[in-house]
Amino acid sequence: MKKIIATLLTAAISLSAVSAFASGAIPDHNGTSMDGIEIGTMALNSAVKSYSDIFERAGDQYGVDPNLLAAICMQESSGRNLSYREDGSEYPAWGIMQIEYTLEKSFADFGEKTTGVRWTLQDRLDPEKAVPFAAYLISQALVHYDCDYMKMIQSYNFGQTVLDRIIAAKGDDWLSERANAAKYATNWPYEKYGDAQYIEHVLRYYHNDIEYIGAKVRINGELLAFDDQYPILETINGNTYTLIPIRGVSEALDAKVSWDGDNQTVEIEKDGKEMTLYIDSHTALIDGQAVELEMPAHITNNRTMVPLRFVMEAFDLEVDWDGDTRTVQITK
Repeated sequence: MKKIIATLLTAAISLSAVSAFASGAIPDHNGTSMDGIEIGTMALNSAVKSYSDIFERAGDQYGVDPNLLAAICMQESSGRNLSYREDGSEYPAWGIMQIEYTLEKSFADFGEKTTGVRWTLQDRLDPEKAVPFAAYLISQALVHYDCDYMKMIQSYNFGQTVLDRIIAAKGDDWLSERANAAKYATNWPYEKYGDAQYIEHVLRYYHNDIEYIGAKVRINGELLAFDDQYPILETINGNTYTLIPIRGVSEALDAKVSWDGDNQTVEIEKDGKEMTLYIDSHTALIDGQAVELEMPAHITNNRTMVPLRFVMEAFDLEVDWDGDTRTVQITK
């Protein structure tokens, strides 16, 4: 199960980490208060920095702050859990320890869905596989707990089923029951289950060193879930735009959306109004009339991304941006 951190990091709070955390580096936090939880270290572990591109890529794809993703993976591997390449060189194994106990099938299914190959227990030691799976699990928990990051972190430790049982039994006092989680794990044959200080351990690893370009989207206050590509922010000429996967647009608009791969076009139809977007083109058509775009649609991770505000406002939906929580609010 979880390994206790071999060498506890300093409990001193980095002012820069606290500032970044409080100002919305972890987006749209709701629910359980973080008061009294010490967070942040002066710098990320050097091994994390060397793999920051993996954390950044997976975090942006699955809507997870890559710094938090790195912190969870560090805790999972007690900071430095080595594996070895074919040439004998070592690398940090950001393995997910509970895969071999409860998530082996989920891990294999995820590998098959994303790569066409079912992953094995040995694959959990490959950062290119373990980190995206971790990001996927975190994104699912964020939606389930409506961006309550405290519950999300602990559900990663106990598992969602166990945490839900604790919450059902203890309500708002669920944090006090962490040390007794084993009695809620009916399928766990051991006396202990998880680490009662897991949240604190993760947040001590947290630091805002890795750039995050992700965003959350809420429709009438409800968090919108995405399958395998979350909204991202891109800046052009000093202006920042939110790009959203086209399938997310169809959910937000209750619209008919179609993709023409041969002509690289997206067509959106709602209430008799039609829009055509061309990949990497600054010109769109609305009911046949040409309209100029500051941010064109483009392809990211094999997903068609479209400028959210332009599309929503063209179909008469209200769009607001909350920079503190990195959240787009859509009102229907």
